Amino acid sequence: MTNVPVEPRAAAQSRWGRSRWLRFAPGALALTLFLALALGHGVLGAAAAPLQGALALALLASIVAQPGVLSRLRITQTAVALAGILTVALFLRVWGLRFGLPYFEHPDEWAIAEDALRMLRTGDYTPFSYTYPTLYTYMQVGVAAAHFMWGAGAGLYRTPADIDPVRFYVWARALTAMLGVGAVALTFLAGRMLYGNAAGLLAAALIAVMPAVTGDSHYVTTDTPAMFFTLLAFLAIARLGGVASERTALKDMPFTASPWNVLALAFLAGFGVGLATATKWNAGSLVVALLVAIVCAVRGSDVAVHGGDVAMHGGDVAMQRRYGRRATFNVLTAALLGILLGFTLGVPFWLRDLPRILTDLAGIIAHYRFEGHPGAESDQPALFYWWALTREGTLLAWACLGGVALAFLRRRSADILVLAVVVPAVLQLTSVKVVFFRNAMPLLPFLCILAAALVVVAVEWVTVRSNEATDRPAGRQSHVAFVQRLAGNRTTLLLAATVVLTAEPLAQAVHDELLRSRPTTRMLAGDWLEARATDGERIWLEDNTLILSPRLRAIGGEPAARHNLAWYRERGIRFVVVHLDRETGAAALAAFGEPAARFLRAGERHGPDLAIFDTGVPDPAAEPRTPSGATLGAGAIVLEGYRHPGRVQAGSVLPLALFWQAMRPLPLDYTVYVHLVDEAGNKVTQRDVPPLEGRRPTSRWAPGDLVRDDQDLLVPETVPPGTYRLLTGMYDAATMTPINDAGPIDLGVVVVER
Repeated sequence: MTNVPVEPRAAAQSRWGRSRWLRFAPGALALTLFLALALGHGVLGAAAAPLQGALALALLASIVAQPGVLSRLRITQTAVALAGILTVALFLRVWGLRFGLPYFEHPDEWAIAEDALRMLRTGDYTPFSYTYPTLYTYMQVGVAAAHFMWGAGAGLYRTPADIDPVRFYVWARALTAMLGVGAVALTFLAGRMLYGNAAGLLAAALIAVMPAVTGDSHYVTTDTPAMFFTLLAFLAIARLGGVASERTALKDMPFTASPWNVLALAFLAGFGVGLATATKWNAGSLVVALLVAIVCAVRGSDVAVHGGDVAMHGGDVAMQRRYGRRATFNVLTAALLGILLGFTLGVPFWLRDLPRILTDLAGIIAHYRFEGHPGAESDQPALFYWWALTREGTLLAWACLGGVALAFLRRRSADILVLAVVVPAVLQLTSVKVVFFRNAMPLLPFLCILAAALVVVAVEWVTVRSNEATDRPAGRQSHVAFVQRLAGNRTTLLLAATVVLTAEPLAQAVHDELLRSRPTTRMLAGDWLEARATDGERIWLEDNTLILSPRLRAIGGEPAARHNLAWYRERGIRFVVVHLDRETGAAALAAFGEPAARFLRAGERHGPDLAIFDTGVPDPAAEPRTPSGATLGAGAIVLEGYRHPGRVQAGSVLPLALFWQAMRPLPLDYTVYVHLVDEAGNKVTQRDVPPLEGRRPTSRWAPGDLVRDDQDLLVPETVPPGTYRLLTGMYDAATMTPINDAGPIDLGVVVVER
């Protein structure tokens, strides 16, 4: 028996012990995690979620730490770099995802999100319109269904009608953000396929930090999804065109141009084009790139080679041409079938609704080319888009322009294929007078790819020249030699170029995200009002200003300057919210005096400029009124007084203010009725609404409270002119039992005029 030294034997036992514990760690952690999930909040309380998360991370770490796992993962420098880029992209797209809610600062979010909610609630999957194709709307229906199931599990929802739009918008925006991150990954794959790993990584880094791209990923709109599906389609188009076969970096993905491969790739490429077009109409320009790829595929496929064999073995030129035409027809047919299938998947009712689709498309064309869009028009659209691109980063814009120029001059197959996407998209954007930079989203990844290709060419040129200079006889100063060696390092130069090109866009993107993470002017104004207005108080809101809680009564919609302060005071409107960005004019608002509060963007936050005016409505006890003294509920409530003008035009509203005073606590919530009756006692119009429209129910009135209750009465146009009496009172809506102590309370005469 061989004697084993003590120390090596102990070391072996120690390693075996560590290996044993490491081998059993995943199972033990999985069991513990299972128990933590099963016990849940009922047993673990507030510690449940943190504990479950920590156990999940520990389980993942124990799996990765298993012997041989890391070696099998084949983690390379490219994978690490791509993971870092995707992490930055994810952070920039999910940061501030709740931006602006419950307000929707983007004017087009509702078109997708609200239609998706309607479809889920009603089961009617026909879209409101075809201004946008329906693929992303249907995807959001799936998100809404998943959100509903989550809400049902959380005890929030019972039916789809209960879905809270604010909560749903966060989920809906998350899908856009994920597609935005996916577009970064697809940009890397496309760049690598066309120009190699370095170009792919640089292109992904550029698109990951572009401020407009990161910003658009926060909204439920079709632009970022169109970018994603355009890139997805382009990968198949590039494979069809044979570009991938030229890249040595893709030796593990062999390309064989057999006839069946060509037909399959043509179908997949067409399917991608159909999906992209079903996301946004302008993505249909991908057809040009698809046709270019088909030409390349047919010329390089085995079909063409076989046609050449026919000629070589005695066949005539006519037979060869017929064979080529047949091959082209087959590939075009496969691509067309793919387009039809992809488009039908995204727009399933297109054939039935073809007249509506054509009408809506004609409306879009007329709007963009002839009618215009106030605030978004340009006589020089090309310069507008160039200016917008420079705002993403000056050096980045010039690199994109240089990359396009290089592609035109070099004209490799990869260059031609990218230009087949870029050129139609640019011509499409610059041929109309309405300009929105978000329409360029599907184009931007390809500009970044060309910019990355330019940088790679420049770096390779500098590297070669520096290495040639380094190989020359010595005699130069040490610092010059150091610079030459540095310039000869390709990786160092690429990293430096990446930092230089991404610095400005990244700084702007971070700044934009900081703004999105701050409360908007609307949110601040809403909080200010909520802290100062009492339950049931009337607030005049101009259109598209604020959303108030149900305890306040929001009225208005018209510009505030149409009425004077006395008009607002008469109707008990204490606060008036004005949208300062509109053309109501400062002069018209001068009579309102100094605002009680202003909420301005000032480059520090999003939202419109708002002002809130305090009209100086007096305390109800000091307001003029006609005394009454009528009691209800055996003296529990007193109608202390009332006020109305006594005259009203048929078809308009009679302003009526009732002043109730509680004498003792009330057990129930009562409803106020107001009747306008003729001489025979017949009702010609009525109103039945709880006091303050339910914002301050009677069960919450304390003894001594004096409540002004505005019960404005609509007098229909059908009411004949004449003299009528106005009656009021309260009743229990559950039993329809009046609580007036002496019958309906007479509020005097009202004259109806024409």
